[in-house]
Amino acid sequence: MIGFGRHPRGIVAFSLVEVVLAMGIIAFALIVLFALLPVGLKSNSDSIGESQAVNLLQAMIADRQATSYTNASPLYNLPALSAVTGTTSGTFYLMEDGVTTNATPTQARYQINYTVYPANSLYAQATNYPVSSLPMPVSIHFTVSWPAAATNRASSVETVATFMTQ
Repeated sequence: MIGFGRHPRGIVAFSLVEVVLAMGIIAFALIVLFALLPVGLKSNSDSIGESQAVNLLQAMIADRQATSYTNASPLYNLPALSAVTGTTSGTFYLMEDGVTTNATPTQARYQINYTVYPANSLYAQATNYPVSSLPMPVSIHFTVSWPAAATNRASSVETVATFMTQ
């Protein structure tokens, strides 16, 4: 009979079968919990990397916005927006703290690819606004991917920012 046994002196005891069943249930629950641990750690690591990448994107956009459109941005050396006549692309690498000091792919955590698109022809078609008139929008497509040294990067974050050239 499964349940509490009653001893003549009033002492409550468990039978060996009950103890073995309880240990089996506990062992099963612990195995399930330990199996979920690597999944949780991977999810946490991915979330941290993505948050850092989004913060880097925000810093790059803020750096470009804070700089005159006739100059390259000082922190990330993004190109000047005043003379954009064609599509321009570039790549640079960042350490985890966002520093660009000549980081190579093997030393860096993040690879940043950017493409600058002059929106003058698309803008003129969409708005019937003269192409030669200022201000003209310029779009920059940013992609932050990591790890930088990998040939097939596991994760990336993308955004497009549009700036007016005046």
